[in-house]
Amino acid sequence: MIKTIPEDFIVEEIASLPLTESGEFRVYRLTKKNWTTPDLMRFLAKTLSISPKALAYGGKKDKHGLTTQHITIRSQRDFSLEEKNFFLQAIGFMRKPMSPSLIQGNRFRITIRNLKAVETVLDNLDEVKVYGFPNFFDDQRFRGTNQQLGFFADRVLRGHYNGALQIFLQTQNGAAGNKENRERIAKILENWRDWEKCLELAKGLTEKRIFRTLLLRPDDFLAALEKIPREEIAMAYAAFGSHLWNELLRRLLRELIPDLREYQAESGVFYFWKKLKPEIFNYLKDLKLPTPAAKMQFPDDGTRSLYLKLLEENNLRFSSFRTRALSRVFFRSFQRKVLLFPEDLEIVETREDEIHPGKKALVLSFSLPRGAFATMLVKRILLEEKGLEPIRKIE
Repeated sequence: MIKTIPEDFIVEEIASLPLTESGEFRVYRLTKKNWTTPDLMRFLAKTLSISPKALAYGGKKDKHGLTTQHITIRSQRDFSLEEKNFFLQAIGFMRKPMSPSLIQGNRFRITIRNLKAVETVLDNLDEVKVYGFPNFFDDQRFRGTNQQLGFFADRVLRGHYNGALQIFLQTQNGAAGNKENRERIAKILENWRDWEKCLELAKGLTEKRIFRTLLLRPDDFLAALEKIPREEIAMAYAAFGSHLWNELLRRLLRELIPDLREYQAESGVFYFWKKLKPEIFNYLKDLKLPTPAAKMQFPDDGTRSLYLKLLEENNLRFSSFRTRALSRVFFRSFQRKVLLFPEDLEIVETREDEIHPGKKALVLSFSLPRGAFATMLVKRILLEEKGLEPIRKIE
């Protein structure tokens, strides 16, 4: 119902940039579609003949949308560039690189299509204005993971470095989506520990570095993991931390709210409410839960107990997150709001859907804080449209 065309999902990054007339880092406004942010960064580094380390950005923007964000390039040169699916425009300088800390949020303009009617959606939107919606990490956060294989970071925390390496090879750079690449990785796994053969099958700098390391140090899987780029390890750690945070929120909602609605997504079940009792709403509206790390600050004993139970079921402890196995990346806890309200919400228009004859289209504009997913709001307001049924409280 969304992202039929890139222009259906327009995102503009809201950032507080300390721009200067000169500086070590040139700042650019980047507008793109049909590109993930990391893939476009790699393309720019190659096209502009600069080191990938010279590029910095604050957040990853959706491939299936028309998105605007800010990046920096550590150079005085103006690399402004316009191609078919992106536009890079210099806007000034900064004395530090672009980072997540400079992002305040994102402004969205979303077209929801193929609706039988808009009235139910608008009723749901009215409920959201009063009671908010849950701040789950949506499926986009888990791209590059495979639920059946498990999480890379989970294996690292347990000291299963061999398994972590195999998960990385099977999930890196969209490996699962390419038949030829899947078959190549399968051959690598068939020849596991024949490092000469694995090196012959390896493609790309990272894979070759991994198997050259294992050729010299056959059982040192940790040394091989150290050859994975820092950014990819950080993404894998963040995915596992987000998974645990989502699970903590699921358990809290099931404990508090008896008439949740269930949405089965790729990354797990999402729970939504329509209305909340005053005492539950007052508890949730300002509640923040910590993401996983060795040291975490919980709002109360109840949420801490839920998390301890979650760790126990996964054979983990707080100290597990103090891992120094991969020295360049760490688990750092931050507080994430449980309940969100869309800010500056505007119903731009309702109209006949020109792509789906006989159906309606609804255009919304709103802002969300950094790290929140607009697709979660869309899931909430499409509850009845998707035919979802209430679920009972799970004891």
